[in-house]
Amino acid sequence: MDAPGSPLSSLAREWLAPGAGVQFSAERWSSARAAQRDPLLVERILERYSARPGLKPVLDVPCGTGRLRPVFERRGLRYVGADALAPLLAKARQAGRGEEAASSLLAAEVERLPFRDDSFDVVVCCRLLQHLREPEEIGAVIAELTRVSHRLIVASFWDSASLHALRRRVGLRRSEGPGGRRAVGKRLLRALFRENGAEVVGFYHSFRFVSQQTFVVAQKRAPVEARLAATARISRDLLDLPLQRAPGAL
Repeated sequence: MDAPGSPLSSLAREWLAPGAGVQFSAERWSSARAAQRDPLLVERILERYSARPGLKPVLDVPCGTGRLRPVFERRGLRYVGADALAPLLAKARQAGRGEEAASSLLAAEVERLPFRDDSFDVVVCCRLLQHLREPEEIGAVIAELTRVSHRLIVASFWDSASLHALRRRVGLRRSEGPGGRRAVGKRLLRALFRENGAEVVGFYHSFRFVSQQTFVVAQKRAPVEARLAATARISRDLLDLPLQRAPGAL
């Protein structure tokens, strides 16, 4: 799971310790306000971009203990959750209702997802990018999220333009050190999504410039071949339209 050169190799080591993920989740989301912050923002994004039940399901990766699952299910969306940490998946399965809920959870690494291209209408990646060290690592994850998405990619990150990040840069807030979480700039994210076949269409914060945790929404571009085929089809259909003679014309 921790192969050299993979994004997971740069994650904080405590995440890979036995039981660490479950303990962190219990502590991090102990208050109702903290527990609802991400779900409320994800729900707002899904509404804004008209996520509706359809032929393709949605993917939550890494899904952790499944805390975002109710957001999708309230909208009638078919849910698939994936995570590399077995203790978190076990917790998510316990929280699920019935065998069908448990079967929609699987072990998978975000940089090597076991799904075909365009498998999901929406792909959500929450609380991961800030654990990655280098732009290349972030780009590798974005490439995989975009590959399996058919339409939208929603990912959270730490905004380098936030008040928290600014205070760290000027020394007013303690840094997490070389192994800690990192803030990233919106310009870099736009470039990385563009390089991997998607365009950023929006950023969402709980409190703009104050909230460190921010969500980026990107829309996958149609492949060049698909766009050319669509253009050719429209042109052909237009040429095949029967001409209507004006009244009285010869």
